[in-house]
Amino acid sequence: MLAKRMIVVLFAVMSLYVSASAVQGAFLPELTIKDVTEADHFSNNLWSLHDRLQEKLGLSFEIVYLQDMFWNTRGGINTKDSGEYPRLLGLHLELDTAKAGLWENGAFFLSLEHYSGKSPSNHAGDWQMLDNIDSDRMNQVSEFWYRHAFLDNKLWLKLGKMEANADFSYIETGIEFINSSAGLIPTVPIPSYPDQDWGAVLGVDPADWFGWKAGIYQAEIDGSRSVGHTIDQLRGPMLIVEPSFKYKLGELPGMLSIGSWWNGRDFEAYHRYKTRHETHGKAWGFYGFWEQQLWKENPGAQDCKQGIGLFAQYGWAPKDRFEVEDYAGGGLRWQGAIPGRDDDVLGLGAFNVYFSDRAELKNHSETAVELFYKGQLTGWLAVQPDLQYITNPGGDIDKNALVLGCRAEFVF
Repeated sequence: MLAKRMIVVLFAVMSLYVSASAVQGAFLPELTIKDVTEADHFSNNLWSLHDRLQEKLGLSFEIVYLQDMFWNTRGGINTKDSGEYPRLLGLHLELDTAKAGLWENGAFFLSLEHYSGKSPSNHAGDWQMLDNIDSDRMNQVSEFWYRHAFLDNKLWLKLGKMEANADFSYIETGIEFINSSAGLIPTVPIPSYPDQDWGAVLGVDPADWFGWKAGIYQAEIDGSRSVGHTIDQLRGPMLIVEPSFKYKLGELPGMLSIGSWWNGRDFEAYHRYKTRHETHGKAWGFYGFWEQQLWKENPGAQDCKQGIGLFAQYGWAPKDRFEVEDYAGGGLRWQGAIPGRDDDVLGLGAFNVYFSDRAELKNHSETAVELFYKGQLTGWLAVQPDLQYITNPGGDIDKNALVLGCRAEFVF
């Protein structure tokens, strides 16, 4: 109901804007088609609402609506009535304390999310989650944190309920991929969507070429719907450290990040014989990822985004505590592949999980190959056809799945 109401409100606002523009009302500036299509938020077409709030009050906001559509067309668990239409509606607010007239170098962030729909993986049977907004139905305060910077932003501290994947195992080159593994290495058990949780992060950026982050989080990765829920489920803690090294090959930037984590909660042990049940305390693992721009359309322009980028990922977790022991993945991202479509993105990636032999699955691995094209129709509206081919879904299904889908993204 919440999603439907917010969609009705958005369409009402759009209708009001179109009607007012048609009669060239006194309250709206006269806009050209180029003004409307190039605005990065639809709300900038309404009195430049987004930019004005940011400049005058230090308040930034986004309402983001994602509508996915997926069909399992072959293999997997089933193909009959396999169409699923998950949707995610999010309201994100950030307050710059300096622009708001409070104090320097601070920022508050609040995120509210609503998800509805059913999982496309129910038909494909994949382990990696082919749709990165996949969740149980929810209405939640996803994030609420404060960040403060020191020493000209060379040192910063972040406290609150947060999306840990925004600070750790974050791969910018893979951000447009819809398969979950492209955005977060699946062997890294941090509190991430839809189970954001409480924690603290300390970041140090002493030089342009080097950065270091350390985080401590609630270790029971099941989300916190309230402070009381967090206290009742308090486990761990979950500790993670990630140094990053930046460099350039000529004019082409690259980055290498290496991370390690330790989780202090009790884990169920995987044994070769399912009749044995016990828990192991503690678990640890490591991961790494590499990003490199391979080609830039205009090497001399600092703000040029058109080009080809590459990323590669690896993660390891102990096989007696996790169903997946190893992960390896990577992909290519090409922005501006079609002349005249400078903001469109073409992507191709492959993501592989290797199951622990203790999990007693039929197959040792699952591989998902994804191909997509994201068409940026306006600055605030994008449509993204997506194709995924999944071998050995879930490690137990012999019929490889072919999943066809599309995502529509609206930013108010």
